[in-house]
Parts: sequence; C-alpha cells; structure tokens
Amino acid sequence: MSATRYLEIAERLSAELAECARGTRVASEAEIARRFGVGRAAARAAVQELERRFVVRRTQGSGTFVNRRIDYVISRSAPPSWSATIAAAGLPHEVAGAEFARRRVGERAAWVIARHVPAKRYLVATDPAYHALLSPVSVASLKVQGGPMDEREVAEFAAHPLAADAVALRRWDDAAKDPDGPRLTMPTLLAAHARCVAARRV
Repeated sequence: MSATRYLEIAERLSAELAECARGTRVASEAEIARRFGVGRAAARAAVQELERRFVVRRTQGSGTFVNRRIDYVISRSAPPSWSATIAAAGLPHEVAGAEFARRRVGERAAWVIARHVPAKRYLVATDPAYHALLSPVSVASLKVQGGPMDEREVAEFAAHPLAADAVALRRWDDAAKDPDGPRLTMPTLLAAHARCVAARRV
C-alpha cells in the first residue's frame, strides 16, 4: 500500500460527507478499513486527516460525526475574507492555512502546513537546542499541544515522506517571527504563487 493511500481515502470520504447533514455519524475505522481493503492504521489515518480538515469531529465514547460546514461568502456587499471566515469558525491557524493551500497549491503543501504543531513537538523531542528558540507564548502552548513527542510519535512522524519538509517549514516559520528580519515583498509572494499554480497545470 502506498504511503498516501490514507489521503486518497480521506478525499473520497470528504467528497461523500459534503453531501451529509451536520451531525451525521461517520463509519467506524473498522468499517472504513473493510470498505477500502486497508488496515486499521490507514483507516485511522484517514479519519484523523478528515478531523484535521475540520470535516468531522470525534467525540470520546460516542463516535465520529460530520462537522458543520464553513461557508466562504463572496458578494458585492461583503468583500471575501478567508481570515475572517476562519476566525469566525474558530479553526486553528495551521488548519486554516492547510485548507487555503489545499485549494490553491495542492495536497502536499497542505499536509506540510497542517503539521505545524506536530513538527514543533517533534523538534522539541529530537533537538535539545530547539526549545530555547521558542517564544514564551509557544512554550506555554506546547503544554496544551501535548508536550514533546514520545518515541512512538517521533518514529511515526519521521516515517512520513514529507516529514523533513514539515520540519523545514516549522523552522522557517520560527525564523520569520523576527520583526527585524528580511521580508519578501507582496509581488514576490504572488509570483511564487503563480509559479505553483502553473506547475499544477502541467
């Protein structure tokens, strides 16, 4: 089975669940595994991916359910604002960023962005010098986010083919928090985005 099989399953389920009402119960991991002919680990990863995308929510002891839809409103009286939509929905910024990238750049970029917090936990667990680089706010949030990864989590994260990219992006994000550091101009960023979009069409 390919390393991205769970993403294929998540895409199929996401498309199907888009037609379901909020609160609809989602198939269990065992049912998903049987349906797609995969192991429980792949089924679990697919459900976790849907949860990261805010497509479903899991309730301990009750099951997994379709989450509420987020409408992105565009009208003459209300200029489109992705950040305002996300703020109103209460999504974590890494989930918001991943969804934005998924629609405009692709799944690989979205996966890397969505691992913003796991990459932080991974680095704290594997790089003794990294913790000292965190801001006081980031140190405080680390406790809520689960603290450093344990050995099993480190191995699972590192095994993913895009793990190194997620770690690199996390380090770039940390470095970019320097208010006196170099900045990219908006035309440079837009040009980079245009190149990504063009590459997807090839």
